[in-house]
Amino acid sequence: MSLPARDGSYRLEEAREWLERDRPSRALRVLPSNHATAPILRSERDFVEAEAWRTQGFLARAARMYRGLLGRVDERCDPVLWFEASWGMVSCLRSLGDVPAARRRFSRVSRSPLMKKVPAFAERARLETALLERAAGNYGSSLRHLKVCLRRALKERDWAQAAYVLWAMGGALRFKGELRLSQSAFERSLILARRARDPTGCGYALFGLGGVTRIMGRLHESAQYYVRAREAFRRTEDLFGRAYAHCGFANALRQLGRLSEAQREYRAAHRLYSQIEDGVDLGYVEWGLGKVLLARGRSAQAKGCFVRARRLFGSREPRGRALSNLALAQALHARGRTRRAEALFDQAVRDARRHGLHSHLETFT
Repeated sequence: MSLPARDGSYRLEEAREWLERDRPSRALRVLPSNHATAPILRSERDFVEAEAWRTQGFLARAARMYRGLLGRVDERCDPVLWFEASWGMVSCLRSLGDVPAARRRFSRVSRSPLMKKVPAFAERARLETALLERAAGNYGSSLRHLKVCLRRALKERDWAQAAYVLWAMGGALRFKGELRLSQSAFERSLILARRARDPTGCGYALFGLGGVTRIMGRLHESAQYYVRAREAFRRTEDLFGRAYAHCGFANALRQLGRLSEAQREYRAAHRLYSQIEDGVDLGYVEWGLGKVLLARGRSAQAKGCFVRARRLFGSREPRGRALSNLALAQALHARGRTRRAEALFDQAVRDARRHGLHSHLETFT
């Protein structure tokens, strides 16, 4: 082995260690270039890079790396790397709102003969099935799978995994309209994440509590949950989590009438979501900025925000699209375009009901 390649193998191992310690940016700094990595280790090197980007919230960039990696890795020669890269790819696509593409990749993984031979792969598949069902709006089906995952995690005393599953259950229950059960799931998630000493898990549980208490109209409580979540993510390298904290806090501030503060938080979220190329969540920021402008009587500017939000949501985010159309209907009505506003309002309600959502009933979104 040449000296650069040998040095590259040491640096690859160091990068793996930093990634395991939740320091993805440090992992990227020490990761060797492809040129400095032995050919036999280049696929593993690219996997570490993809994982580091995903951990920080750069999902689109990570998805591109997983896609390239899966084009080179043979499932039969390196099944573990192939499976791990496939799960990473599915996770990125699902989180980016591209559920059809995530399902296609998941279907490919599910057909692998190894799925029946390795219990860990089958368990991972059950959890991913639940998360895909949740992303597709099939909340009842998602919850049935998640309950099985929760029982297993609790039996194995895997508190971090149980906290994650409860967080997913809380989200499904919230969108299903079962708000008190949702709150209870998030509270249990927070307890278990603390037991696991998992700051990221604590942060996401706090996000869930901030969201569901806001929908219930408990706005001061909601704002405090987001402040605590922001503190939790300040100690991590999860840029998505930081962006989410700004956006969620902005939603609570907007509902409290603290519009200037809300606008600042939305702009901070906009910068971070733009940095990590998260178009769907940028849509929610545009929608929130539009709601601030509408509350200030600036309906023309608000209309522009809602149109941009709807474009960012496309067909991948039915809840965001419904919220955008509802808000756009309000902006158009304020400008005297009542017939168009009525049509958009009706469309938004139809779309929400078709996807089992209750966006049209939410006063404190």
